[in-house]
Amino acid sequence: MADKFYRPTYLKVDLEAILKNYQVLGKLQPNKTVMPVIKANAYGMGSVNVGHYLKKHGAEFFAVATLDEAIELRMHGIDTKILILGVVMPKDINKAIQHRVALTVPSYAWLNEAIKYLDEDLEKDLWLHVKIDTGMGRLGVKSAEDYQKTVALIQSHEHLIFEGVFTHFAQADEDSPHTKEQYEIFENWVDTIPHPSYVHAQNSAGTILFDAPICNMVRTGISLYGYYPSEYVEEQTNAELYPSAEWITEIVDIKYLNIGDTVSYGSTYTAEKSEKIAILPVGYADGFPRMMQGTNVEVNGQQCTIIGRVCMDQMMIALPENEDINVGDKVTLLNREHSGPQSLLSHAKQQQTINYEVLCRIGRRVPRIYEPEKVFDIVNELQK
Repeated sequence: MADKFYRPTYLKVDLEAILKNYQVLGKLQPNKTVMPVIKANAYGMGSVNVGHYLKKHGAEFFAVATLDEAIELRMHGIDTKILILGVVMPKDINKAIQHRVALTVPSYAWLNEAIKYLDEDLEKDLWLHVKIDTGMGRLGVKSAEDYQKTVALIQSHEHLIFEGVFTHFAQADEDSPHTKEQYEIFENWVDTIPHPSYVHAQNSAGTILFDAPICNMVRTGISLYGYYPSEYVEEQTNAELYPSAEWITEIVDIKYLNIGDTVSYGSTYTAEKSEKIAILPVGYADGFPRMMQGTNVEVNGQQCTIIGRVCMDQMMIALPENEDINVGDKVTLLNREHSGPQSLLSHAKQQQTINYEVLCRIGRRVPRIYEPEKVFDIVNELQK
């Protein structure tokens, strides 16, 4: 690692754990295609390396959020089917065709506008998945009539292919009747015309808890990486998921405080006794937010409290008395447990958010190290 990057802070990503989760989710929904959602840099895990590993083990259809994300995968040799879940601007539709990706149709108006930009000499087909808004209040057509009209417009064009139809559940991770209501709307509308090749509605929570007979594909995001969408989902299932990320740093300096010494910006921490502290080379620019002040990291099996404000690139921890802790000792910020002080769930609660956001916040300047492949994903990798 020494010749790859020069700051001892990195995210270890277990690709075998991700593969296990992919297989677990497939067994929960037999006879359905599992679509790994690798948007947002695969929820912080690294979309290119995750994509290649899952492709090698049978994944055939990935989902991303933007055209930029799809092009990144293509540039790195991922030639599977890719669906863009977000809106691609109509003027960019030919770029999507060039890179052979499927697009979401968010509305009839979008489709009507996008068709105007199609090259006159178009020879390649464009695959389209029509989104139905059944209660998310986001993208999608809002009535069965709009759905039928949108599909009819697709089918009137020689090179547009009606490949899929889908919706998105708003409360599948809660104890709510809303998911069943959404599904019934979806089923009724989809059944008004012949089905396309792919019908999908279930997200991670829906895949784990909800049966959707009309669907032949599921979209798995957070669960693919080994994390339950909510505590409710975890309580309701026997399915075991395998957390895939471990965030590690090292102690780069140790110093001693006298009574009255203060630490970090704002001098929010004052030593009440002589004590030993350590400096860690990680901060909020890496996705470890300031609000984590007062929480713990793990050093040599000991829980050590973050003292003073988390800085952009560094933070300080108090070290326990009479413990043999030294410069170079590893520090665990995030471990691969489902619970406990360094778990993703604990991070989410401490940051007053959800586990999705914690993972997505981990910045790209934090190198990713992949096991068992022993490959790296490093921004601005330094070569000697």
